[in-house]
Amino acid sequence: MQNQKIMFMTPPKVELAELENLFFQLCTKTCNLKCKHCYIERNPYKNEEDFISLDKIKQALIYIKGKRLNSIYLTGGEPLMHPDFNQILRMCLKVSNTTVMSNGVMINDKKARFLRKIDDESQFETIYRISLDSIDEIENDILRGRGSFRKALGAIMSLLKYEFNPIISVINYKNRTREEIFSEFQAYFYKKGFNLEDINLKIIPYFSKKDETAQVEFVKNINIQKLDCHNSRVISQTGIYSCPMLVGDYRARLGSSLGNYSKINYLDCEKCSICTHANQKVQVNDWM
Repeated sequence: MQNQKIMFMTPPKVELAELENLFFQLCTKTCNLKCKHCYIERNPYKNEEDFISLDKIKQALIYIKGKRLNSIYLTGGEPLMHPDFNQILRMCLKVSNTTVMSNGVMINDKKARFLRKIDDESQFETIYRISLDSIDEIENDILRGRGSFRKALGAIMSLLKYEFNPIISVINYKNRTREEIFSEFQAYFYKKGFNLEDINLKIIPYFSKKDETAQVEFVKNINIQKLDCHNSRVISQTGIYSCPMLVGDYRARLGSSLGNYSKINYLDCEKCSICTHANQKVQVNDWM
């Protein structure tokens, strides 16, 4: 049989190492866009609010005080929609470098100027990851919604104006090579005065919810250390999870708090098979 894959009855086990990357899922289904390729299941006809409480964030930050983190990540949904976003960002910047993963809709010149002020108050750095899937406005807006291209582009340029070094997140829904995508984006932003470097582009594997081939299949001899769920935790309103893509999935729920969660995670979800088949380090902070 051609293209046969090996399916294991027992999924690979990940023994969680020391915490290096901490995610706060500020909201899950609360977002100001309805992207066609989003991995989060949402009601397309209803706006939902599911913000994480400030208490959960405060408790987690107290628990990790003194620990050496690589970074804190604020994700969603759209994290800037959280009513206490500014306060949360200030709290996180007292502990570690903080990456904000946003679609850019709420970041204009005024907001970028204010975010610069918050950053200047801290010894740590704020990094902004803005989602933009194509340099073709029509193609991008078909996926993310009308006007999303111009708003994301405006956010990127505003962040540059106030001396941030934004990262662009691109969903690779056409399964193109990194070289092709990088070349297009680099040429486009060069004309805008932004010298796009390798660090400024995150290319994210595409997960299709309708793809019939998305089976829970795993490669043999996985290098667990290449998977970020090995040393990352995600805190949401509903508990601790191993990956932002899996928030709400009972199979990936580790516990209720950083002081009380399972140190073993099984890669038994459909989205896990993407990571186990990747040929390079898969970072859970790539999923938006």
